[in-house]
Amino acid sequence: MVNIKIASQSDAKSVIRLIRHGVEEGALLPREAGELRSIIRKGNAVIAVDSGSPVGVGVLDFYSKRLSELRSLYVLPEYRKNGVGGRIIKKIFERASELGVRELMTITMRENKIWFMKRGFEEEAHGFKIALFREL
Repeated sequence: MVNIKIASQSDAKSVIRLIRHGVEEGALLPREAGELRSIIRKGNAVIAVDSGSPVGVGVLDFYSKRLSELRSLYVLPEYRKNGVGGRIIKKIFERASELGVRELMTITMRENKIWFMKRGFEEEAHGFKIALFREL
């Protein structure tokens, strides 16, 4: 049974390792170890563990109560399609709610858009917000 929990300082190496797997796979953007340790200290990283082995991760980047970001969601390939990613997101939603966050955003690859939309994210801009990008 996969356990989903807020990552503790003792999970820092596992969180960093999982995110590096995601970067190597081309699924995630790199994150600095110091930045991740700070996020973990604040209680804003979630880890999925199966029989003591880390199998998934997700990070809440707290910007403000108005808007924060779900980042660095990664699940090992052999644990995908088993609900682990959805359970990680649910735990991040709970943590964001505890912090009083009113809106959570995420940026993902095009092929993952529907997966996130099934979990309550919306594609269209609303209110005053819109995501704009420029390649350099």
